[in-house]
Amino acid sequence: MLEAEEIKPTCRIGFFFLLVYTILVFLRPHEWPMFVIEFPLLRIFLILAFVSYLLALTPKIWNIQCTLLLFMLFVVILSEFRAFRFFANSFVMQDSFASNFLPFLLFLGFLQTIKRQHWIMLVSMGAALVMVQQSWTQISNPLGIGWAEAAMPRGESLQARYIGIFNDPNDMGMFLLMNIPLAAYFMTQAKSKIMKLVYLGCIVAYLAGIYWSGSRGSLVGTFVVFIAFFYLRFGKIKTIFLTLVTAPAAIFVMSKFRAISTDDESADARLEAWYQGIQMFKYRPLFGVGKEQFVIYHGKTAHNSYVLAFAELGISGYMLWMTFLIMVFVMLLQVRKIDVNRAANKLLFAKEQAAAVYLIISMIGYCTTAFFISRTYMLFFYVYAAVCVACYIRASRLHPDIESSMSWPLFFKCALWAFLSLPIMYVIIAVLLGL
Repeated sequence: MLEAEEIKPTCRIGFFFLLVYTILVFLRPHEWPMFVIEFPLLRIFLILAFVSYLLALTPKIWNIQCTLLLFMLFVVILSEFRAFRFFANSFVMQDSFASNFLPFLLFLGFLQTIKRQHWIMLVSMGAALVMVQQSWTQISNPLGIGWAEAAMPRGESLQARYIGIFNDPNDMGMFLLMNIPLAAYFMTQAKSKIMKLVYLGCIVAYLAGIYWSGSRGSLVGTFVVFIAFFYLRFGKIKTIFLTLVTAPAAIFVMSKFRAISTDDESADARLEAWYQGIQMFKYRPLFGVGKEQFVIYHGKTAHNSYVLAFAELGISGYMLWMTFLIMVFVMLLQVRKIDVNRAANKLLFAKEQAAAVYLIISMIGYCTTAFFISRTYMLFFYVYAAVCVACYIRASRLHPDIESSMSWPLFFKCALWAFLSLPIMYVIIAVLLGL
């Protein structure tokens, strides 16, 4: 029986380029004030990784989710044609390819071993720690400016933030939340007590960063993530009891977490944006009003990733995106429930199974916070999704009961759940709006 260390990955140079790309995406050192590099490093390393993928990576992987993302790109194009803009907004098509489809394809292909996946996860966790440290310098500075020169407005609400794609407290809060399960995974896998304490310290740091971000959506996501942890440890009955007992405390903490402001982050503005999203969907139900057009029609963002999906891309884009998301959960759940004793390599499969459990919780954190912010197309979501699917594919090679690709009956079930989620989402928003 092969041991985990004997697995030989291919195209090391391509993975190196992808790893550098990951560092640039998450940590963003090229945007630090001591560097401020104008050269398009992100795009260069993405291209280098893609060229390596084409020329040297074997075997290449193309699963049904790659097809879904490719169809999403076509929906973006059709949406532009439906609005008679044609190629006037070609940058949104390029962004869909470079920030959604291509990263997913590359991470899916290059993460051939769990060791490579660990490298990506550790880069993500390290970047999250840097964000926490930056948040602390912002909170401590009377002017609200951290070492990365990301300015935090001073007023009733103090919300720390990072730079680049994380220059929004909600984005940073979501990212920190998604890293909590990763730290918990490494803590359970660590053999040394010192390393367990290190990873526990990471979790505490991420919680502090979420608090400093002042993101109510991230706080809700934190409660949900810890409930998910409790469910995996103690089961359904005790989890329901815990939820009922802690609900009043959670509501109290939420009310004291951050004063509700009068800007576009307020509850009223969110509800108004959701209402406008429904109107956009009714206006163009098939292909939507077009990617990144929500703010053109409403003037403000949707404050909800699900609303943004059906408003901008219609039922076509929403079905593709939601099916893609549901499939991630279905794949990870399949890995989690399979008997490890039937695996060809029990040691390696046990690691994949443990990773699947904590990745499920990480994606639960994304789905929860996504209800409060518009992050349908956020790059790091597609990186995390690729990490999840790569875990499933590696596990399928180790276990006879897991198919290498999702069966068509199961795929159609996922598509049906995605379709049913649309009226459910409509009812939830209608109830909140009092329609």
